[in-house]
Amino acid sequence: MSYVIGTDTGGTFTDTVVMDQDGRVTIGKRSSTPPEFVGGVLDSVADAAGKLGIDDRLLSDTDAFLYGTTIVVNAIATGQAANTGIITTQGFASTMFIARAASRTNGLGTESLRRFAERRKPTPLIPRNRRMVKELRERVDWKGQVLAPLDEDQVRATVAELVDAGAESLAVCLLWSFRNDAHEQRVREIAAEVAPGLPVTLSSELAPKMGEYERMTTSAYNAAMAPVASSHLDRLEDRLSAGGLAPDRVLVMQGNGGLDRSVHVTSRPVNLIGSGPAGGVLGAKVLAEAMGLSNVICTDVGGTTFDMGLLVNGKPVLTPTAVVHQHQLYLPIVDVVSIGAGGGSIARVDEVAGLLSVGPESAGAVPGPVCYGKGGEYPTVTDADLVLGFIDPDFFLGGSMRLDVAGAPRAIEEKVGKPLGLSVEEAAAAIVEIADNHMADTMRQQTVERGHDPRDFTAFLYGGGGPLHGTAYAPKLGITSMVVPGGELASVFSAWGIAGSDVHHTHELSSPMKAPFDTDALAEVFGTLEGRARERFDGDGVAEDARVVERYAELRYATQTNVVVVPVPGGRLDAAAIEGVVDAFEQQYERLYGEGSAFREAGVECINFRVQAYGVRRKPAIARHPLSTGTAQPSAKRSVYWYELKESRPTPVFTSAGLQPGTRIDGPAVVELTTTTVAVRPGQRLRVDEFANYVITPA
Repeated sequence: MSYVIGTDTGGTFTDTVVMDQDGRVTIGKRSSTPPEFVGGVLDSVADAAGKLGIDDRLLSDTDAFLYGTTIVVNAIATGQAANTGIITTQGFASTMFIARAASRTNGLGTESLRRFAERRKPTPLIPRNRRMVKELRERVDWKGQVLAPLDEDQVRATVAELVDAGAESLAVCLLWSFRNDAHEQRVREIAAEVAPGLPVTLSSELAPKMGEYERMTTSAYNAAMAPVASSHLDRLEDRLSAGGLAPDRVLVMQGNGGLDRSVHVTSRPVNLIGSGPAGGVLGAKVLAEAMGLSNVICTDVGGTTFDMGLLVNGKPVLTPTAVVHQHQLYLPIVDVVSIGAGGGSIARVDEVAGLLSVGPESAGAVPGPVCYGKGGEYPTVTDADLVLGFIDPDFFLGGSMRLDVAGAPRAIEEKVGKPLGLSVEEAAAAIVEIADNHMADTMRQQTVERGHDPRDFTAFLYGGGGPLHGTAYAPKLGITSMVVPGGELASVFSAWGIAGSDVHHTHELSSPMKAPFDTDALAEVFGTLEGRARERFDGDGVAEDARVVERYAELRYATQTNVVVVPVPGGRLDAAAIEGVVDAFEQQYERLYGEGSAFREAGVECINFRVQAYGVRRKPAIARHPLSTGTAQPSAKRSVYWYELKESRPTPVFTSAGLQPGTRIDGPAVVELTTTTVAVRPGQRLRVDEFANYVITPA
């Protein structure tokens, strides 16, 4: 028997899915172990191996270990970035610190945007001082012609000064280097002579696009994360190898929704931003295709965050940029928006205003919610779920973790109930309802504000808290079809998506041109990018028949700054095909900005070009099951407080063993699974479909 392992490391739990060649799935779930996280990965894998009864040989029988991690995001959030030196062209040392005007609002939530006087530029990842940011005497123009040659003696002195100042990594971002990268390449060669082994990031390789601010910021983040990612992945691979995993079996999930070898990931660790959440969206794509669904809102409620992405016409929505701590990075990733709302979100009452807030601060895995009994003092959403009766304290994580049933209500009463004059149940219900509304607001922003009607979508509810909270937040947007994917699989769905993902490389290049576009110029640009994709495929050993290449272009109207990404047909482009690309741009523009907003008379520009290259992996088919007509019988009954009814009600409790494909349940009801809980709210009906999904609709 051979296996594929998919593992997703979150801030609170680490999830593992083990798939055999017949598609059978075994689940492992254990607490994450920050700050090093490797221990949590091994614990989670061991949990799955124990259920299979092959503790000593799972890794040796594994064909591929596919890994998604939040290590980069966690390192950024906790200030664990490496000391990084920046080398740029003379006169541009302040580029990253000046930033752009939009940086004052990038990535901020609604509440923060309302506080206009408190808006600030983002705190730079690199300290603003002359010791860590150095300028070079050199200059290349927009055509790629050298105006001032590189002073190599100055480069040697500059690298030495940065190393003496404590630089553990370098980011090189010279002006117009994406048009001519000779100077950046030479800087790296000299750095290797002066400081052998020092990681060096070149902007011309990482983000060869217009926009010196975004290019510099992306390069700086990548350089700052290089030692962190390299250390983490090296330790992980060493531990997995010691457990029997064969060499070169580890592939790492990137934020673009695809896998890459760790040797490439360690040189481009910025691509790990969005790694875990992308796995859930990729899993949703596979399952939605089997179910015949084209539009899906993917929602993942974890212990720390609520993550949301979209499938539109069967494809994940990609964004050419990512926002990290208000900085905009050139980073094509699956468009997943995250907010601080999850099971570990802390509830507090503002002593001055007397208002209850939930999140974004999280209790994380340590100390965790009060009910974990690990020293948490402030109540969380999970504590509220326990008090309301949704969680059985004796069956949390299948009974492997006992909850403190006295600590949770005591903390809610002390920190929320008494200050607001509410009973414990009322306070717990208020905590949960605020968290649910935060999630619904995020879904509304990412659909309505992008020209989508959420009522045209099915909501997938996964993560440890998605099946419990999703049946409340999705209907707030008028969504009438909700899916808990695979039932028990839902709590580890991102890991399942990672296990079923393909190899994916992204190749980009800026080569601005105005319509009507020159066919030879387009052929040259796409030829260059597709050539790079072929080289990577050859290096990865991807067979010819497993290669898929997609083309995209970023277009805008002249004098505007925002671009719209549109697909470009393959092969040689003639005038008709180019006109079709421009038409697609205008249709997408009007969908985003309103009917009649397109204005071709302004002129259309193509700024950036992109090739998405996929190496398709063979994967087992999703199992179908015959539908039965049996009636489910509850295993128990307990009191559950439903905030829609503003009261507790005796509620039937079901287990997965009693739910077979074809079974129906009318709410209110609770389905208790080993690693999550499904809430079938009043007025809703749950049906188990042929793929073992729980499909929830109005009764």
